[in-house]
Amino acid sequence: MSTSTATPRSAPPAPRTGTAPRRRGWQVSTRIQAAVLAAVFLIAAVAAWQLAVTLEVTSSLILPAPLDVADSLRAGLTPGAGSWWGDIGVTLQTTTIGFFIGIAVAFVLGTLLAYVEVLRMAIYPYVIFFQTFPKVAIAPLLVSWLGYGLTPKAVIGALLAFFPMFTNTLAGMSEIDKDELRLMRSLGASRMQEMRLLRLPNTMPYIFAAMDVALVMSLLGVIVGEFVGADAGLGFRIQDRTAFGDTASVYAVLLILGVLGTTLHLLMVGVKKAVLFRE
Repeated sequence: MSTSTATPRSAPPAPRTGTAPRRRGWQVSTRIQAAVLAAVFLIAAVAAWQLAVTLEVTSSLILPAPLDVADSLRAGLTPGAGSWWGDIGVTLQTTTIGFFIGIAVAFVLGTLLAYVEVLRMAIYPYVIFFQTFPKVAIAPLLVSWLGYGLTPKAVIGALLAFFPMFTNTLAGMSEIDKDELRLMRSLGASRMQEMRLLRLPNTMPYIFAAMDVALVMSLLGVIVGEFVGADAGLGFRIQDRTAFGDTASVYAVLLILGVLGTTLHLLMVGVKKAVLFRE
């Protein structure tokens, strides 16, 4: 009679305890450290700025005191006559219009060129050629053609928003898994199904990365247009204050532009997380 011995099963590993709390605690700690470090950098920069003014390293016409900039910022943001809120609204409105026009045209053209190879080979070199034009150089031409209103600034903003969106759309629509594409076509998928189920989902990360860049670029394009010719907007305000030698107000407007650019970036990051459900 043979006897068999059963191989004893090893006990499952004990679950790790405290891993998630430690990881969350580490993330919170890292964020706190980053916030503290950012605050230290800001305080050090303002202190160095104030020290340079106190030691008269340069003229106050070039580098005004931080308190003077703060006073100008407070005066500009105080509602009433001479307030900058109207200029902020004009710049944001023009930026929004230019941004949506630029990304819409870029998405349509990028999608078309991704589908039709002969068009891509024929048109893409012209897109690259046009992109090399410095937008600062063509801004005066656009103002002379389209006038001093909102239109030329929106066009410049659209031009600067166009290229990152176009290249990313073309890349996302083109760089798809060939096996997946062949499978869908073998199953008789239509062009619209191919777009909806394969190409568009593959392109979404490219699109949001491009939109993040395009939104800030559109803002810069609008400011350039307002430098050249405008009667309102933050770019106009910079030109106006520079003409009067009010350097503190120029610095204050630049701070507003920095805050606007950062806010637009964070807004786009939030939209990206909401749509893609990931960072």
